Amino acid sequence: MSEQIDIITAINELLGDPEYWDQALPLPPRADHPPLTPAPTQPPRAPKVGTIIQRSDHVNRRKQEMLMTIPPPPPKRPRGRTTTADPSATGPSAAASSSADTSTTDVTTDTAAVRPVLLMPTGPLPPPPIPVQIEPGIIIDVPHFCVHVSRKYKARTPHGRWVLRFSRTGQLRYHRKIA
Repeated sequence: MSEQIDIITAINELLGDPEYWDQALPLPPRADHPPLTPAPTQPPRAPKVGTIIQRSDHVNRRKQEMLMTIPPPPPKRPRGRTTTADPSATGPSAAASSSADTSTTDVTTDTAAVRPVLLMPTGPLPPPPIPVQIEPGIIIDVPHFCVHVSRKYKARTPHGRWVLRFSRTGQLRYHRKIA
């Protein structure tokens, strides 16, 4: 126990000695630091005459004006091909307008003659769906693409929903009923 007291007194003597601390911790040299205030800057130049300061306001006002104006009507479509044919082949509207007086002609017959014929898709029709029997008595028509390309199909029937998967040859290889 006396050794602990000796150690403590030795520590107190070292801590109490100012010369010991001066040697152990010398003070750092003081350097003169410049002040932390930034250097004075020049004031910004005034904008030139005619400069638009808030560009977004100007652009937004132009956009609003453009959107608020009523768009012009679309251009008239061309009447289509003009062929020279006898009046009986052109249809009843042309025959009726030629035989009737121009003052009594309906406006609707003129607009009916201007309407273009609806275009039908060209090319071959898609292949018909393929009937697939999932279970006895349950037959589903599956699109050709699903059987031969994507090789999977989800079907809805009154009996439930089904997941179907097909082989490379188009044969049903997997089917499962979804709850």
